[in-house]
Amino acid sequence: WQQSGLTQKAYCEQQELRYSTFGYWVRKLRRAAEPATEKKVAGFVPVIPATVQPTGLTLSLPNGLEIRGIEANNLSLVRDLLGMLA
Repeated sequence: WQQSGLTQKAYCEQQELRYSTFGYWVRKLRRAAEPATEKKVAGFVPVIPATVQPTGLTLSLPNGLEIRGIEANNLSLVRDLLGMLA
C-alpha cells in the first residue's frame, strides 16, 4: 500500500480488500512495531494501613505504662484509671 502511492481506501478498492479489515491490520502492525512497554497487569495490590497517631495528650508512668489520647471528653476515665493504679 505505502509503495503504491495510493490512499488506503484506493488501495483497498484496487486489491478488493475490505477497508475496515485493512485498517485493523495496519493498526495491529503499527502497534507491534512500537517499542515494548510494560503492560499493566490486573490484580491485587498490597495495602498497608497507615499508622494512626493518637490525638490528645500522652501520660507516661514510671513503670512504662502509657495512657494515650487524653482529651477533655475522657478526663474522668483517665482519673478513674489512675485511681485504680494508685
